[in-house]
Amino acid sequence: MEKQEIRRWITDQLNRLENRNQKEQQIYDQLFELPEWKNAQSIAVTLSFRNECATDPIVLKAWQLGKQVVIPKVIQQEMKFFEYVPNSPLIETKMGIREPDDQANEQSLRSVDLCLVPGRAFTREGYRIGWGGGFYDRALTDYPGHTVAVTFDCQLVSDFEVEPFDQPVQKIVTESKVIVCR
Repeated sequence: MEKQEIRRWITDQLNRLENRNQKEQQIYDQLFELPEWKNAQSIAVTLSFRNECATDPIVLKAWQLGKQVVIPKVIQQEMKFFEYVPNSPLIETKMGIREPDDQANEQSLRSVDLCLVPGRAFTREGYRIGWGGGFYDRALTDYPGHTVAVTFDCQLVSDFEVEPFDQPVQKIVTESKVIVCR
């Protein structure tokens, strides 16, 4: 299947997903047990939108544990990261993604311990299909920290064409398993 077809198929799978809250809780439980999570002083996370695994509970847990949270914002075709604290003002993009406003403090992704990388579909090797902009692939090119994806089992696919610039994640956490990718 082509990437566009896979995106459509995954969207359909996610729209029909049963027991979503229970599955999300299973994902969170597994994520919060990872050493990468436990040892991280700072995390980068995209605020979920549409029918992705909800990330707000992850942000809340990070704050409860005293972790710094940064969220991305695309500025002139480049993804930058900004500190996100309780009651930070957010703006919604045309796609419906919540991003920090212009008053947020920019942070270097290189200084973040754990990056939770979003995606529509994943292979067991850690490659992902996003929304097609390549922003995360560019941002992760020289990222020295840990990369983990939180996703539902139904978003795992056997294969798709991998581009030379694609950056795989190190681990994938689903409701039923943790996959070590490399």
